[in-house]
Amino acid sequence: MNFSGNFKNIGHVDVADIRRIAAGFTEEQWAAEAFRQRRYEVHRDTQTIALVFDEDFRHSHPTRLPELDRLEHALRPTLQLVAEHFEESDEGRQLMEQYGYGYFVRATLVRLVAGGSIDAHTDNNFSLAHSHRVHVPVDTNDGVIFTVGKETRVLKEGEVVEINNRRMHSVFNGGKAIRVHLILDFVLPGEKCCCGKIRHPDSLCTQSACEPTDHLEIPCECFPEP
Repeated sequence: MNFSGNFKNIGHVDVADIRRIAAGFTEEQWAAEAFRQRRYEVHRDTQTIALVFDEDFRHSHPTRLPELDRLEHALRPTLQLVAEHFEESDEGRQLMEQYGYGYFVRATLVRLVAGGSIDAHTDNNFSLAHSHRVHVPVDTNDGVIFTVGKETRVLKEGEVVEINNRRMHSVFNGGKAIRVHLILDFVLPGEKCCCGKIRHPDSLCTQSACEPTDHLEIPCECFPEP
């Protein structure tokens, strides 16, 4: 989702239980699913445990995967914090009255190897452009630097931060240990990305209508970088 800025602080959670459960996954489990790495070269240094995920990147009716059962109890405080943050905003309340509650369309644990990087990129399909991309460091170190737009931060364990995934963003793990983030994509039904508000001010921004902006054929300039 595009917004004015690069990072938005949502809050802080205790990730000890999530970290403990994530550490219990075997190397075979971390390596079992390589869809993101095959499809997107920038993720070559990562491994993923998918919790809620669909390869077609659908925007509704997401698929709960078996690994979610193992983590669901530990995730509840984080999921509640994120949902309340968006649903209890002024815009969130208005959208909920008309379209209903928000939901998590994707949830993954993503591990980045020591010395590895995620090259600069933007997230350009419809669902990624119209959901709030939230990162929660679960196991990290001070050598992990996260850059969005022209701003670089070192995110601490337990920080809950939305990133502007419509701007160029990258990660480098300069530490000697792996980095694990919980990544959540939250949807408020009826919400438009900024390009949708410009191009479709009086109607829903559907996938077919918004495809030119989602693939950057038309620049999304409502929140330009300073």
